[in-house]
Amino acid sequence: MTLSDTIRLIETVAGGQPSVHSIVRNDIFRLNALPDAKYAVFGWTQGQHSTSIDANLYTFRFTFFYTDRLTEDLGNQVEVQSVGISTLENVLRMLDAKGVFTFGDWTFTTFNQRFQDECAGVFCSVALQVPVDTVCDENYFDFNDDFNDDFAAGDDSLAGTPRARFSFDFNNDYVIY
Repeated sequence: MTLSDTIRLIETVAGGQPSVHSIVRNDIFRLNALPDAKYAVFGWTQGQHSTSIDANLYTFRFTFFYTDRLTEDLGNQVEVQSVGISTLENVLRMLDAKGVFTFGDWTFTTFNQRFQDECAGVFCSVALQVPVDTVCDENYFDFNDDFNDDFAAGDDSLAGTPRARFSFDFNNDYVIY
């Protein structure tokens, strides 16, 4: 899964939340330029990304935001923040269910912020792990036949020799059988 695929999935999952009516990409402060924003808003920013050759995983770091307008008396602040925590938690759980795994605890930080409107919300920084994309098919069924035929070509001493079969497990260890 690529970064682009991951972001697309994040936005699909977040956009499916009943409380989310718009998405702000890359900078939550873009709300300042949106006088007619439809609240509540899900936003995200990117952090540092990394990969592990040993594990064949990307780790994509994001900060997720949930922001909604406050009433004139600011009396719904805790309610907005409560819904925000539940919404972000639901997004993270749904991503886990779709194979985009988080690791570590989820820490939610509440805030009040004046954008075009007086708002409250919550944010959470997360690290998401996804499998590294590859240009090779994951199905290696004929690899041994092709490999062995290439090296056996012209050598009649190997004719009729049983060929070893192997497969890779999740940790990229191989088993010969």
